[in-house]
Amino acid sequence: MKQPKNLRGVEAQTDNLLAMTGRLGFIAGLVCALLTTGSVATATLAQQTMVTADLDSFEKVDLDTLDEKYRDFYDSVEVILTPDEEKVFERLDSDFQRDEFMERFWKVRDPSPGTSRNEYKEEYEERLEYVEFHFGRGEPGPGRKSERGRMYLLLGEPMNIKSLPYEQQTYPIELWWYHANPQLGIPPFFYLAFFKRHGAGRFQLYSPLVDGPMALLNPAGVENVRAIQSGETRYMAQMDGEIGAAYDVLQYIDAELAQAALSLIPGDYGAQMGYGSMRSQMMLGNIEMIPEKIMPTAAWAYPILTGIVEADVRFESLPIKAQAVALLDPSGSPFIHYALLTEGSRLNLSNYEDSWYVTFQVAGTVIDDQNRIITSVKGVDGSSIKTLQADLDEEQARNMRNGPLLHLDRLPVVTGSFDFELALENNVSREYGRASFSIDVPAPWPEAMGSSRPLLLWAIRDAEQYDPYSAHYPFQVGQYTVVPALDPVFKPSEAILIFQQVYLPRGPQSRIEATYRLLDDSGALIDRTEYIDPVDADRNGTINYITRIPLEDVPEGEYELFVDLEGDNRSGTTQTVTVDSESEDAAHLHMNVKPPPTDPWVAFDRAQQLRTLAQIDDAIEVLQPALERVDDEEIRALQIDLLMEAERYEDLETLLMPLQREHPNETEILMALAAVNSRMGNNRQAIRWYERVRLATRPEERIEVLNPLASAYFGDGNNEKAREMLEKSLVVNPDQPEIQRLLDQALGKGGDSSR
Repeated sequence: MKQPKNLRGVEAQTDNLLAMTGRLGFIAGLVCALLTTGSVATATLAQQTMVTADLDSFEKVDLDTLDEKYRDFYDSVEVILTPDEEKVFERLDSDFQRDEFMERFWKVRDPSPGTSRNEYKEEYEERLEYVEFHFGRGEPGPGRKSERGRMYLLLGEPMNIKSLPYEQQTYPIELWWYHANPQLGIPPFFYLAFFKRHGAGRFQLYSPLVDGPMALLNPAGVENVRAIQSGETRYMAQMDGEIGAAYDVLQYIDAELAQAALSLIPGDYGAQMGYGSMRSQMMLGNIEMIPEKIMPTAAWAYPILTGIVEADVRFESLPIKAQAVALLDPSGSPFIHYALLTEGSRLNLSNYEDSWYVTFQVAGTVIDDQNRIITSVKGVDGSSIKTLQADLDEEQARNMRNGPLLHLDRLPVVTGSFDFELALENNVSREYGRASFSIDVPAPWPEAMGSSRPLLLWAIRDAEQYDPYSAHYPFQVGQYTVVPALDPVFKPSEAILIFQQVYLPRGPQSRIEATYRLLDDSGALIDRTEYIDPVDADRNGTINYITRIPLEDVPEGEYELFVDLEGDNRSGTTQTVTVDSESEDAAHLHMNVKPPPTDPWVAFDRAQQLRTLAQIDDAIEVLQPALERVDDEEIRALQIDLLMEAERYEDLETLLMPLQREHPNETEILMALAAVNSRMGNNRQAIRWYERVRLATRPEERIEVLNPLASAYFGDGNNEKAREMLEKSLVVNPDQPEIQRLLDQALGKGGDSSR
């Protein structure tokens, strides 16, 4: 790598800073203890005396008598309101309680407490607006009351909507294709179909098991089915009887529609055998239960009903400066590095037995253009707020009261364009400050030359070598660790240090011209051109370039610093800098030592992000090095989920069988084996494994076992056992309308399956 001009001067300046009490006033050996909190709502609830309310002792209120704003709230969230939350809301007897309920309803669902945004609320309000506009016109009632509206509110925007409104042989149909979060208890990929029964009225949700393919066909389509059955028309389907003929008609119209008519789940073996998919019906039931997956308890609401509520008030009054940039590590892994600067006097400084410490909280989320949280700042338990503590001696504590604190950290991330929301909070005074950034995360060897945003630095340290298996620091790129200048004020005796990453495409490259100008109202005081040599790129096509602009001949004042790279896809950038001999010293640096880029948990984190982005094959590839280095249940569980979502069932069974022999009663492994065999159509093997789970967990019964077990029995032709399992499931949880519908319409006593 080419050495920038005057690098020895850069090192000398840095060494002075790192050694004693120079420009940054580093706290040598600063220990950063990570404490744990949950979300703001969770932390508050943990401090309360929880009261499990006897709801029957509270009188229900007629919701029609409430003020309009409360009726509107109830109507708008009814789809995502859990049954227990609804029971509480119906019993609130004052507007004060209802206002508190409405505020906390969103707060407990906030996936990134501590930041300025509640992504869940924003996303739901966008869905609601879409539903009312698109599904509330031309049909009776509001859009949210329609079946399309309900599914849209629960699941969000489909990846694709195929409209078939005027086919000659079917009633009007819409086919929605989804990628969903499997942690919600639903398949990662599936269809939803909506049709106008008999060609009129609102679109209704289609069930392959309860409705069947014939319900989609208009009289012309039914006539064609009869012609196929009588042999008058060529028969193409692999299945017998009416269903096979209906499939043939639908296949001619649209292949995806024919698939969804038999099963909403791609690759469902039951569809290939020509009978309606119970798994589809189970999936529809699980979609209805998404609100309870997201909010499994209404414990947060009981204190409102009983009057035991602790105030949780926060103030956006903490002054902060923040910076965030995505940089590529030499390993090829990108990280978001972020810095927060605030006055130490605004943080909580405490002492105990002659020891001093300062505590604060940091929260942050990385969000894509679909409002999905890709990753977040995490506490040690995975919570989305990190509480940090810096231990100080008395002199450091005294300096902390009079100077700023600079906190540095980093996040593993995947390639893409994201928004990054960041917040710093005094967890005692409840003051906070926030910032947001648009982040472009680079990839190795891009198609066109690019670069990071130029970073102005207070310091840089050159370790002269890079070890990918040693501890890593925020703002470390290879052998360099840099400290960004969040308040770019420099003394005339110093120099402006500038760091920038350059990303080269493959193939021969000419040298890159870099322009640096320091300007005031009269023009350029400094105008320099340097050349970056492509030969300095690492094995990922990345160059870490550093330059130094001396200020000894620059008068005190405010200037604009312009930086531009020839051929860069990023436009030239301008930043304001100040030269001032009276600039303050003593900013205390606070950072966490981080695991190396090769750490298995870094790979685990990135694999989870890729899974969120529906890049399943990439996630499997990224996770593989972690599996080779450690044997961990959580990493293995993610591998199992990814292989299931990729439909690599044989690979998954090969992985699971040795694990099952080693852990014969591990319910997670047994459940995975059951699901794999069910997906492959091996219903008897699936029954065997599900029954093993029941045996291992008895006397407890779980709907997560009973419902798919019923589907396996149904697929094996044993309707009596299927009905028995579903009846047991309804005993465990009576609030399963789709399961009840399945029993009543498809598996009712004396009835027949849809084969």
